Amino acid sequence: MFEANVLEAPMQNASMESRAIPGTDSMPVSTAAELLPYLPESVGAARRFVRAKLQEWDLDNLVDDAVVIVSELATNSFKTGCQTRMLVGVRCPTDRIVRILVGDGSRSMPVMVQAGPDATTGRGLAMVHRLTHDRWGVTFLPFGKVIHADLAALAPTSR
Repeated sequence: MFEANVLEAPMQNASMESRAIPGTDSMPVSTAAELLPYLPESVGAARRFVRAKLQEWDLDNLVDDAVVIVSELATNSFKTGCQTRMLVGVRCPTDRIVRILVGDGSRSMPVMVQAGPDATTGRGLAMVHRLTHDRWGVTFLPFGKVIHADLAALAPTSR
C-alpha cells in the first residue's frame, strides 16, 4: 500500500501505462521502486538504483543529473528523522519525461534556501530546481509526502 500510494500520488495527470522509449526496440518502461531504511548508506543505494534503472532503459544521458537529484532528495528524506521507510522510484510517465520520486513518512515541506558562500549545506533543492528547470514538486499524503523531479528524456544513447 505504501509503495502504490507513493508512486501514484504525483502521477494524477500522467498516464499510468507503461511507455516505450523511442529507439529502444519498443521495450516498455515500467515503474521501478525500492524501499530503503533511514540510514546514511541508503543515499548511496538510491544513487545505484536510479543509475542501474536508467542504464537498463538506455537513458544513459540522464544518469548524471538523475543521480544528483535522487542523492539530494534521499539525503533530505533521511534527515527528516522518520522511523518509517523511504521509497525511491523512477518511472517514465510519458516518452519524454523521466520522473524521480522519493517518498517518506514526514509531512515537513522541503524548503529551498539561499545558502551563503561559506555554507556547507543548503544547496540541494536549488540544484534539483536547476537540473529539472523548475519541474519538481511535493505531493502530501496522509502518512507523509512524495517529492518528484522530472528530467526531459532525450533520445537514448547507443551502446
